Amino acid sequence: MKISVNWLKDYIETGLSVQDIADKLTLTGLEVDDITETGSSFDGIVVGHVLDVQRHPNADKLTVCSVNIGSETVQIVCGAPNVAAGQKVPVATVNTILPILLDDGSFLKIKKSKIRGEVSMGMICAEDELGLGSDHSGIMVLDDSLTPGTPFSHVVTPTLDHVIEIGLTPNRPDAACHSGTARDLYAVTGEPFNIPVNDVEASLITENGHPSVSISIENDELCTRYVGLVMRGVNVTQSPKWVQNRLKAIGLRPRNAIVDATNYVLHELGQPLHAFDLSKLNGNKILVKSFDKETPFTTLDEVERKVPAGSLFICDGEKPVALAGIMGGMNSEISDATTDILIESAWFNPVSVRKTSRTLALQSDSSYRFERGVDPTITRKAALRCATLIQEWAGGEIEYPIVDVHPVPYIAPEVALRPNRLNQILGTTLEIDTMTEILGRLGFETRLEDGTLLCKIPGYRPDVSKEIDLIEEVARIYDYNNIPTTGRITFARPPVLPFGETFIANVRSTCVALGLQELYTNSLLPENMAPLFGNEKTLIPTLNPISKDQAILRPTLSYGFLRSASYNFNRKINGLQVFEIGHVFSNGKGKWIYGVDEHKSLLIGIGGLKQSEFWNQKPVAYSFHDLTGIVDLLLKKLRIAEITTREFKENEIVLNCNNTVIGTISQPEKSLLKKFDIDQSVYIAEFNLATIQEITEKLDALRYQQIPKFPSFEFDIAFELSKETAAGEVMDYIKNLSGKRLESIGIFDVFEGKPLSESQKSLAFRLQFRDSDKTLNIQDVQPVINKLIKGMESTYNAKLRA
Repeated sequence: MKISVNWLKDYIETGLSVQDIADKLTLTGLEVDDITETGSSFDGIVVGHVLDVQRHPNADKLTVCSVNIGSETVQIVCGAPNVAAGQKVPVATVNTILPILLDDGSFLKIKKSKIRGEVSMGMICAEDELGLGSDHSGIMVLDDSLTPGTPFSHVVTPTLDHVIEIGLTPNRPDAACHSGTARDLYAVTGEPFNIPVNDVEASLITENGHPSVSISIENDELCTRYVGLVMRGVNVTQSPKWVQNRLKAIGLRPRNAIVDATNYVLHELGQPLHAFDLSKLNGNKILVKSFDKETPFTTLDEVERKVPAGSLFICDGEKPVALAGIMGGMNSEISDATTDILIESAWFNPVSVRKTSRTLALQSDSSYRFERGVDPTITRKAALRCATLIQEWAGGEIEYPIVDVHPVPYIAPEVALRPNRLNQILGTTLEIDTMTEILGRLGFETRLEDGTLLCKIPGYRPDVSKEIDLIEEVARIYDYNNIPTTGRITFARPPVLPFGETFIANVRSTCVALGLQELYTNSLLPENMAPLFGNEKTLIPTLNPISKDQAILRPTLSYGFLRSASYNFNRKINGLQVFEIGHVFSNGKGKWIYGVDEHKSLLIGIGGLKQSEFWNQKPVAYSFHDLTGIVDLLLKKLRIAEITTREFKENEIVLNCNNTVIGTISQPEKSLLKKFDIDQSVYIAEFNLATIQEITEKLDALRYQQIPKFPSFEFDIAFELSKETAAGEVMDYIKNLSGKRLESIGIFDVFEGKPLSESQKSLAFRLQFRDSDKTLNIQDVQPVINKLIKGMESTYNAKLRA
């Protein structure tokens, strides 16, 4: 939200500097993001009299001018095609700074210079170079009666302004205008505050229509008030320069006096307005209604849109002429030939406007405010304010009576505020008079009843509905810096989180630490894909599906991963390493709902390239072993690695823990991948987290011990044994046989080939022993080694390799 400081001062007589204004607003909750300077004060710019114009000797398109600037006559090189002797022109003297932004972010400073060999002591300015417009076709020619040397600021009102950009939160629609922002500043400073709007006398209003235009509201849920004001004999001309400068300062492009007036009031009072060309309204009527089917409509931006059913329209006797609260239509816009207009000022339902705006991806200054809620009490005042400005800028007469159709009158809600409660929450000792004064400045009418302040909420504050909201209003205006800090703070011990929450958090953080990215996918499957992941006995259809693409509850997380993998691979993402935690559903006993077995599941999926091709390396694809490695690390972190066994099947590994299946590791078949348009290998591991949680919850609590006092003793040993013997089986045997002193065991070498026979292999193990009472040596370990050699010979027919 952009606020012009010059404009702001129309409503509050403040002596604060621009920075102080920004600081005060930020402390009230209207956080200022940026302050920019626009326009010019015209310092250093004077009226000059061009005495003589000669062609530049070294440039065809330049001229050398002799200019009287009052105090002296100077030579200026000029490139404008319309410069001529005898003209009165604006001249920027040496050291003047013009509002022309350079590439380095600074503004142009006029210096004494040489241009193609000729001295230039200033600059004759065009309109855009003074910040007065966009015209750069030639220099600006002034009234011939002006005296050379007259400050330009005496000829044209300076345009220097500061624009404050506020990061407006959605709950503060009242501050989406200059008067609303001024109200907050007034509440803090108490400086004189005034809004230049008047109400309309009751005798000039009718509820039953107008002699020339009748107005009716069909859908009073979406439109509770509609004011129509007719003006005749207007002249569609340009608005005054000062108006254009203000609109430009906040980023708006001036159009004409009629449109500029509606925009001016919008940013002045926060009430969106729209002006129709009265001659383009058929039937001399306005009908506010919605249609029960999709309706094509061409908006002012010349785009035809298909407006969804239920959206609110403003219609004349035959057709829609505006999209309520968002944008007018091409078929009723103001043109240069317009003489009679109808000014619309209304209150539209915020939810309705937001829904239509989002569906059409069309947001305007009007919809921005209607979506947040505008003041229903200012509707008529804003229309008259706009008409008064148009009358001042473009002539015309207001036609009475004014139509104000108001089927649902606004009743201001009343909220109770307990002074003791306010002081208790803020830690203050504020008097009731102080609270009343602060709330009064913000526009809240208050009355004291039985020690409680009853506050009537103004229409421009739809965000205030509870006592705590009123307490916040007092706190932000009183200034948070004035609220005393307590000498002591009591800390409450947070409750211990349930094991289930810490378990899931541990799983998630472990997956992230393993380099996996988290997925969030839809829990519903398409009808045509569901049979690939289950059958009629296991799949659970929804009773009232949103669409055929979201009809079946997922029995597995695999569908979401494969769809995500397909999406990424088709967009040239080389490799994926992801995980997802989510609920899966199948027919069963059901823990919460009868017949529906629902539990949390974890999916880990990898695929594509682990290492991309580079000039010094070949591409490396993910393999099944990469996934098993990730799974092993996860199970180790969950402390169930040692009690988990593997059962190998055709295309998957089934993981068992305490004789219970906890998950599988698999490679999807090519026929399934083809359904998802995946031509790369992917691997999937999926776990039943509910089962794993039950197992881990029964494990002994983690115990921590000191770093060992004595060093370990390492011993390497190698055996020749049959190729058919599994290394893991041998490692388990060695662990069981070596006693408590064995701390760890690992394989550091595997050898096959001559001089070994074809049926044999060599496995080299590194054993690490440690004792808590002393440093071990070979004499301590040798009995274990001898026992190990004999055991390997008798059990595996293994031979010690030298």
